[in-house]
Amino acid sequence: MKIKSLIFYTVLLFISSKSIAQSNSLSSSPYSLYGLGVSNDIGTGITNSLGKSGIAMPSTTFINNSNPASFGAMYKNSFLYDFGFKAETNTMAEGSGSNSNIIANFSNIGIAFPINARSAFSATLVPLTSVGYTISGIESYIEGSTDIFSTSIDGEGGINDLKLNYGYGLTKNFRLGLTASALFGKITETETNYVLTNSISTILIDDDSAYSGFRLGAGFQYDITEKIAIGGVVNLPTSLSGDKISTTTITSEATIETIESDSSIDDFKLPLELGFGLQTKLNDAFVFSFDFKKSYWNDTNQSDQIGTFVDQDFFGAGLQFKSTKNQLKFFNRLQYRAGFNYDNGNIEIDDTRISNSALNIGLGIPLKSDRSSMINFSYSYGSKGTISNGLIKENYHLFSINLSLEGLWFQKRKIN
Repeated sequence: MKIKSLIFYTVLLFISSKSIAQSNSLSSSPYSLYGLGVSNDIGTGITNSLGKSGIAMPSTTFINNSNPASFGAMYKNSFLYDFGFKAETNTMAEGSGSNSNIIANFSNIGIAFPINARSAFSATLVPLTSVGYTISGIESYIEGSTDIFSTSIDGEGGINDLKLNYGYGLTKNFRLGLTASALFGKITETETNYVLTNSISTILIDDDSAYSGFRLGAGFQYDITEKIAIGGVVNLPTSLSGDKISTTTITSEATIETIESDSSIDDFKLPLELGFGLQTKLNDAFVFSFDFKKSYWNDTNQSDQIGTFVDQDFFGAGLQFKSTKNQLKFFNRLQYRAGFNYDNGNIEIDDTRISNSALNIGLGIPLKSDRSSMINFSYSYGSKGTISNGLIKENYHLFSINLSLEGLWFQKRKIN
């Protein structure tokens, strides 16, 4: 790959980074009301259809953002690029009623390239959390009077994770990695009050909360045999500092009054996270992967206005099949994937956890016979929450497309 191609991909990364960072919403889940929103459920490369597992997978043919150590296995002349898109439709059930939403947006962008024969670097931008909710039809009495006002609340935004990974291969079978994340984003909550029996018609309150912080992590991968590999990751706890700008607009029959205020808000704490992964080749055609991760939310000693943060466990497993027959034939190069993931949730409301589970299937379509470039399709069907205790059950269909490209650079031109 020529230097100008590297410059092109780097510029595209940052242009797309700005676009993703300014996206209004990557979620329509009602549970994005809590904390800083729902955690990102989309990864890079092939991991989306493998139960979100990938801690033990090397980054040889795709950008594996699950473990920085994976980049110690990159081929020395390879340049990897990953661009993702997601679309989601969900149905929320509460009591006897239900409603549906559809969202679509970019989900990730990343590049990775080797530094030398043993190490490589990557830069990816993914959403850490996403916010997108609407609450309407709340009616209350104005304190000290019989006047009634109706309230609707909309929230959107989220926190972005610009992650820099470095992986180094100490030996052919053992790799270490470091990761540094710049976390930033804005969550906007708009509250509209319609006063029904007063000269004041509307009171509009816009709260823009901006958060930023920095996080460090590390990982390892070890190939026990040619068929079995393990990996581990750790993300250190950190705090995101925040500032809030509030704008209140009061509209009456004849006047409009605007009041602005700027204030700091409490830091939001992210917990210590530990993860372990296993990958095993069952035979030449099948590869199985499994991940377990734990987030120690109890140690943050913080709670939401409605719920309490509790320790979270995540399990993900996936199976991939690729034919071993003649690879010159297109259909023999297709990759078929299936997976399952479950987490018990990091929020507890009235002693009820907001858990999440999903089934995944996927297909990898190669773009060229002599490259690892591939279009990765993934579909997940999952459910979140429950209709008991007055809560909401969310059933969702999630589609994702990742364009995973491989280029070659610093190759000597062959002359016949």
